[in-house]
Amino acid sequence: MGFFDQVRSMRERVAGMIDDARTRHDIEKLEKEIEQDPDNTFAMQQLCDLFQQIGQNREAVHLMCRIAEVHLRIEKFETASAFYRKAERLASGDERIRILRTLVDLAFQLKRYEDAFIRTRQILEILIGHNELGVARGYLAGLPPFGELDADFRKELTELVNINHQDWAQGARGTWLTDEPQSLIPTDAFRDTHTQFADQTLLIVDDEQPTLDVLTICFKRLGCRIVTAKDGEEAKEVALTERPTLVICDLLMPKMDGSQFFEWMRAQPHLKNVPFVCLSSRGAENERIAAFRRGVEDYWVKPFSVTEITFRVKNLLQRIQPAADFGGKLHEISLPEILQIIEIGRKTGTLKIADGKQEATFFVREGNVVDAKLGDLVGERVAWSVIRWLRGDFAFRSGPIDRYALIKLNTSQLLMEAVRRFDEAQRLIEERPDLDKVYIVGEGFSELPVPEDFAAEMEFLKSLFDGKRKLGECLRILEDDLDSLEMVVELIRENLLTTAR
Repeated sequence: MGFFDQVRSMRERVAGMIDDARTRHDIEKLEKEIEQDPDNTFAMQQLCDLFQQIGQNREAVHLMCRIAEVHLRIEKFETASAFYRKAERLASGDERIRILRTLVDLAFQLKRYEDAFIRTRQILEILIGHNELGVARGYLAGLPPFGELDADFRKELTELVNINHQDWAQGARGTWLTDEPQSLIPTDAFRDTHTQFADQTLLIVDDEQPTLDVLTICFKRLGCRIVTAKDGEEAKEVALTERPTLVICDLLMPKMDGSQFFEWMRAQPHLKNVPFVCLSSRGAENERIAAFRRGVEDYWVKPFSVTEITFRVKNLLQRIQPAADFGGKLHEISLPEILQIIEIGRKTGTLKIADGKQEATFFVREGNVVDAKLGDLVGERVAWSVIRWLRGDFAFRSGPIDRYALIKLNTSQLLMEAVRRFDEAQRLIEERPDLDKVYIVGEGFSELPVPEDFAAEMEFLKSLFDGKRKLGECLRILEDDLDSLEMVVELIRENLLTTAR
């Protein structure tokens, strides 16, 4: 078998579904084997795969954790960590928090302090989202040092759990999170809207940082994605890139003021109909009437009431676009859970997921994903990439889908393959003993006869391994592309990628 035949063979490994009777027979057989030998990890992995195939993810998560515990007892910490990571992506509720805590403990044990920090932040965000601020603070206080970056990591985490104690300009409290029952802001005032507007972007423009901070914290409580700028010139670039659904802009700013930015927006085809709210200390009647005549949606006079403007924004967003069927945060509900909810409800519509830098769209028909888009990526590869996202917002909106079914796998198969590819990619990276070495293309690389369907990929790998990056960095760039990772392993094995001298 030639080199490219081997790679093609790797790419064709997508498990098919077997009939129900055969599945039940295999499950019962494996359960008996595990009962006789509780540490039989091979049987547990087979059973875990079957549970995922038939959508019983709770049982699959339980088995993944059992496999991890077996490896922990024999001090195979890397393998245990891999199974816990896989379980975390399918788990939900208290079980997910328990697994995340275990991953934090393992990261500390392996001295992977950045991983410990990332997982700790996930835990704190979930606890804060469930109004368990005291539990979050207690958990953070009990953690060991985060290595050399302890001060920086702990500062950010401490700010996260103490954010509701910050007092901002104009006497406003800069968050909806509060432990004080006498607060003027009801703690449940916007609970029902927390996830309604996860697919909408607000642009806030103000040259005063305290005002940006106050408004950002307030509107995030509505589930919105927030982008900011400090003057009209900076806001132009942000608006063209981010395409906001609502703009809140100060009037008095240097370089380009609010009225000039408003006129610029009206001259842009994709921005001219975006609602514009003016924010200003100039509250005279003639000033406000002039703004309304020019088409400004609303006019807020400083100092303002945080509660009042939050309700105003909520009403504006509801008028701009009807609320999503459901939405939320990825650190509270994972992609597998989201797609399973859609599958069970046999829903048809679009699912949008944004991580702050990019947005993925899944097109769903009767519970199954038929296509997806993320930048230049389409189809199944979008799921392979988004399965890695730990933070971000999601929103599902019902509606007709006129889209060719590019994805042939059903939802269960798609998720199983996404998790498998994630786990396999991590294994390929973590098992390489030469991550600190620099690799370059070997002498035979340019002479390799490359089939047309591999040409673009080989050219990219050639540019990637240019002698300027360590192998570990190259593999991390490719970590959401298992096919390319496997090709790199084969290239190294065939001495077509060699260490730089």
